[in-house]
Amino acid sequence: MIVDSNTLDNKFRETADVVVIGSGAGGAPMAYQLAAAGLKVVLVEDGKKFDISSFKRNSWEAMRDMYRDSGTVLTIGTPSIPLPLGNALGGTTIVNSGTCFRVPEKVFNGWKKEFGLNELSYDRLIPHFEAVEKMIGVADATAETVGSNNILFAEGAKKLGLHPKPLPRNAPDCKGAGLCVFGCPNGAKKSMEQTFIPAASENGATIITSARAEKIIVKNGQTIGITGSFLDENKKKRTQFQIDSKAVVLSCGAIHSPYLLLKNKIANSSKQVGQNLHIHPAAKVVGIFNETINAWSGIPQGYYVDDYADEGIMFEGFFLPPAFLSFALPASGMELKNLMTNYSKMAGFGIMVTDSSHGKVIAGIDKSPMIFYNLNKTDTSKFKKGIEIAARVYFEAGAKKVLLPLIGIGEVNHPDELKILNKMEIKPSQLELSAFHPMGTCRMGNNPKTSVVNPFLETHDIKNLFIADASVFPSSLGVNPQVSIMAFSLWAAENILKTTFKV
Repeated sequence: MIVDSNTLDNKFRETADVVVIGSGAGGAPMAYQLAAAGLKVVLVEDGKKFDISSFKRNSWEAMRDMYRDSGTVLTIGTPSIPLPLGNALGGTTIVNSGTCFRVPEKVFNGWKKEFGLNELSYDRLIPHFEAVEKMIGVADATAETVGSNNILFAEGAKKLGLHPKPLPRNAPDCKGAGLCVFGCPNGAKKSMEQTFIPAASENGATIITSARAEKIIVKNGQTIGITGSFLDENKKKRTQFQIDSKAVVLSCGAIHSPYLLLKNKIANSSKQVGQNLHIHPAAKVVGIFNETINAWSGIPQGYYVDDYADEGIMFEGFFLPPAFLSFALPASGMELKNLMTNYSKMAGFGIMVTDSSHGKVIAGIDKSPMIFYNLNKTDTSKFKKGIEIAARVYFEAGAKKVLLPLIGIGEVNHPDELKILNKMEIKPSQLELSAFHPMGTCRMGNNPKTSVVNPFLETHDIKNLFIADASVFPSSLGVNPQVSIMAFSLWAAENILKTTFKV
């Protein structure tokens, strides 16, 4: 049953076996798995429910409605980086690009070696990956829907000897509308509100929207429930609620899960809560061509190039509506106006870096987390190389001009001009970046002194308090994380059933 909290009475109190906080890639599979096993599950989500009938065609309105703080979340540091987070039933899965990768085995084995994940092996995760991929319909983007934006970059990449591939996505019925990050208007993207959430509901779980968890109740070293506030239409507190439970699963993401723990002053004997933040910083390169591209038609993120993945550089497609792309171009005033007259002749591709940089999340003095992050020299060098490669790809594809995300070198008109990059020391402050995948702030490991949760994702400090989201990943994945979050959530649910409930 999916319930808007505005239909519930004041002083709402419920009893459950498990309460799950958050309905994204971590919370939704968890609620489904536990409910399917016969447990009484209540899931609370502080966002609202949206579907095809309520998605906004106006991208500004969509961002206002379905992104946390209307998409204005920023890191504090050099450079300051936008970090858009979903705030709706389904979490960020409802507004992401639909890209689906498993955590690379090499990355996983690195975690295992450094953090002693002795109880967990990659082979044990494979059935969970397979279950996730079946549920959400993962398949490679098709030639009919990838669109000219991706095809153009692929052609240029092949000329440079690179190996572009269609991205695996959870949109089996994609029609190429190009609006993935604003809610798929065709309902083709199988995000959580279409898959795991209704499946959880069908198995008896209660899902309550506009319900913000605020306090995790702990007694005698174990959690016994939560309290929080129901929110009105303007996201203001309306009334209090309480849910008593035998276990609590925190799935608020790598920003708000540590924030909630820090506000409650719990599960932090290691002093690692909120630390070790990774975000997959990303930059974009835009090519301008003589011919019409119509890059908005088709999947924005349809192809990828991973030839430099071992160096921490991944290339993935991107494109944006005019109002948003104009903010991403290195120009202003009349220069920007003139550039935007070429909108139909533009193509865009992104550079995503596996960051060795790390930041932190703190509780702050107001009602929001504060996010600190500084890009280091190593990652800056990765961007320098990635930007040059992407620009060369576009020139190979026939671009007459390439726009770079570099303050001071915003535009190049010939590949020879890229030689200047080799002679320059690029500073982090010169890069215009964004980021999409916060991770690491409640990392898993066997040692309670260096990690927050054990390999079963239960906190070291508090019994029956679990965390199932990207905050448990000890390092940057190097690939889009949603499938890995879902698989780890199912892994944790399996162990909750065995150990806590003896199912």
